[in-house]
Amino acid sequence: MKKRICLITAVLACSLAVSAPALASSSEKAEEYFAEYYNVEPGENGLDYANEILKALGEEPVTEGSPEEQEEQVVAAGLRLAGLEELALTYVKEGAPDKTKDILTDELLKNYDVSKVSEEYRPYLACTLDLGLITMDEGRTVADFLYRCAEAGGKARHYIGRVSDDHILSVIGSDMAGFALFDEKDLTELGTAFVLEGAATGYHLKYSGYDARFLADYTLKYSHDSIAHAQQLIGLLKSEGIDAYIQIEPKVSVYEYMLDWGEPGEPTPTYAVKEVSDNRYLCYSLEYDLTLEFDTIEEKEAFHDLIETYAKKYDDSYDKDGNLTEALLTESFWQPLYSSMTEMQNEEYGELIENVVYSEDGKYSIHSISLPESAEAIEKIVDKEAPGLSVSSAPVYVNPAFIRYITGEDHQ
Repeated sequence: MKKRICLITAVLACSLAVSAPALASSSEKAEEYFAEYYNVEPGENGLDYANEILKALGEEPVTEGSPEEQEEQVVAAGLRLAGLEELALTYVKEGAPDKTKDILTDELLKNYDVSKVSEEYRPYLACTLDLGLITMDEGRTVADFLYRCAEAGGKARHYIGRVSDDHILSVIGSDMAGFALFDEKDLTELGTAFVLEGAATGYHLKYSGYDARFLADYTLKYSHDSIAHAQQLIGLLKSEGIDAYIQIEPKVSVYEYMLDWGEPGEPTPTYAVKEVSDNRYLCYSLEYDLTLEFDTIEEKEAFHDLIETYAKKYDDSYDKDGNLTEALLTESFWQPLYSSMTEMQNEEYGELIENVVYSEDGKYSIHSISLPESAEAIEKIVDKEAPGLSVSSAPVYVNPAFIRYITGEDHQ
């Protein structure tokens, strides 16, 4: 078995075999995360691995002292990473209750000799226990501990909750209620050129502050514009016993508006139509990517059948008078769009190209999904209109209904 630093009871030590399935999954996912986002792979030496993670996350590595002292310093470094060091030091604040003493003499520690921990690092240990970054009943690997700290410090996943959370439906509603149209002038002008010159039928403008930063192998992005639909979809996953991390990534969807559709109406905080050249109009509509990181690949694959059954319209969903007769989630689409950045096992998914252009400061980006043969046209427009920017093009694997739509094969 490879050696790696692990959290044994309250401090770090080496070579613990973790047998609990939930814990193994958590630790393995943490290792996957550091490998995918920070290019740090687990090694034979636990402390070296911890130091590589700390360096990748912008913290000073631990190099001084005995192995036991260095293990304590990793705990302290984790709290600094989480932005919690000042809180930890209040656990021994003069004139205030001694939280460190209360926590480290709790029955929770009955099988651990606290005298092994130096006086200087006891408040750090107490704080990590108090906040659940280390738990006494589970033994957690150092990757899992440092991942939790990174997440608290905003350097890991960004999410509003999990499907299984008790109040997740109200969280979704309150989170999305605050979204409104946003803009980035240079990228908007570039995206307008995509549409006017026929390189794309539309594009999405996104802000990096909402990026989920999920593990790609387990993640799907589901595009929609209705709060109620998102709530019902999460309710559907909950009813099916499927759990996942959830992030709502708002985006401005931009596409050409045809005047024969009728008068566009007055602009609102989430919708506007603007004339961008003679008799050419673009619609700016607030939408979102419901980004889901499933616990397993199998649950990610199962999502397609759920959409086909409960959230996808077909011709036979209606009677001869045009009335919807099939029980579907509210505001279900004819051509829903959900995509993966990694290849799907279901061969019905099709491969398209996602073309992404970032603003100079990297905070905003425009995204256009296209057939492979259309990607070159987008690159030419960027070279001409914004030579200081570049296109990042990568394969994206898209559900079959959207493939049929984008190829013109079928409307359903």
